[in-house]
Amino acid sequence: MGEFSENQYTDFRSVAVDGLLFFTPKQRVPVGTAILNPAEGVTEETITPAFRPITIRGKTFQNRVWVAPMCMYSCQDGMFSNFHVAHYGQWAMRGSALITIEVAAMALRGRNNPQDAGLLSDNRIAPLKQVVDLIYSQSQKATIQLQHAGRKCGFGSYAEDVQGSTAEPWNKDYATPGEMTEEDIWETIDAYGEAARRAVVAGINVIAIHDAHGYLVHSFASPAINTLRYIPILSAEGVDLFDISSGGTDRRQKVQLGQQYQVPFAKAVKDLGLPNVFGDGVTVHDILSNNKADVVQVAREFLRDPNIVQKVALSTGTNVTWVDQYHRAPMNGKYVESTTSIMTGAKASDFVMQSHENQAPNKIIS
Repeated sequence: MGEFSENQYTDFRSVAVDGLLFFTPKQRVPVGTAILNPAEGVTEETITPAFRPITIRGKTFQNRVWVAPMCMYSCQDGMFSNFHVAHYGQWAMRGSALITIEVAAMALRGRNNPQDAGLLSDNRIAPLKQVVDLIYSQSQKATIQLQHAGRKCGFGSYAEDVQGSTAEPWNKDYATPGEMTEEDIWETIDAYGEAARRAVVAGINVIAIHDAHGYLVHSFASPAINTLRYIPILSAEGVDLFDISSGGTDRRQKVQLGQQYQVPFAKAVKDLGLPNVFGDGVTVHDILSNNKADVVQVAREFLRDPNIVQKVALSTGTNVTWVDQYHRAPMNGKYVESTTSIMTGAKASDFVMQSHENQAPNKIIS
């Protein structure tokens, strides 16, 4: 976990992250990793569960505080932009082990909104790769959520192309969908496969399918939508991890918002005993310590404060790694001077080390 090598940089430049079109120093240890001290009794078994690594299909995540998918409605023709590089990069730099990129439509008629992201064609790969490269450059991992909005795809000039599991509209303000044929269904399945392929080419580590809130896949699972029956079926088909949500399958539902309002549903699924089913620091600690879930995906609180991972660490008394470049401004308030691999071990030139008097001519503006 929090261990450092003595040979992580050259005489004149920090080690670069491989495979990028830009230079950035490699973080010695991924930000958000617990710093262990066995001599003081700080071990992987004694730290808060939020910072115990979890491994799924050979991929290890250094903590369990992850970014949930959140639609930004900020794409033109489905293309990611520099906005998304900055938007997702802030959480990668600050230590979330897995960052879920917002829902991306896998077909034009699958968009929830005209400004949704999309992986509709190969020319969408490069813009997504820019986002993924920034996340990867900070030693974090990325996932993307793929979706077909189904009958909730009812906006703009493509309303006449809306498809659904039935011909019933979501409500009077949405377009009436065409009931999908078997051919339509297979075409959609193929489109999901192509979108997943494009995501992998862009460097995505994990593929997520939006199967909730009444969108297309969810609408086919209903009316037998009892999650406790549905999850074991998906698990048997090879799904590794479930992000539990609720609501949206029927417009008559009244969702009661509040702290941990989705947690009881996650706890019910967790109690099935399936492998790898998955606010503030106190809330995160409560969820994981009481075995209500395996990881916590945080959404809006990350928008308010990108330092949630560090806040969880502080509130639970856990020392975790911080951004190498930010070593003079640690979240725990302990001032650290020049301990990062960003610094060089090479001797500075004699000119730099001259006294103020000898350098004075260079400091005076005539």
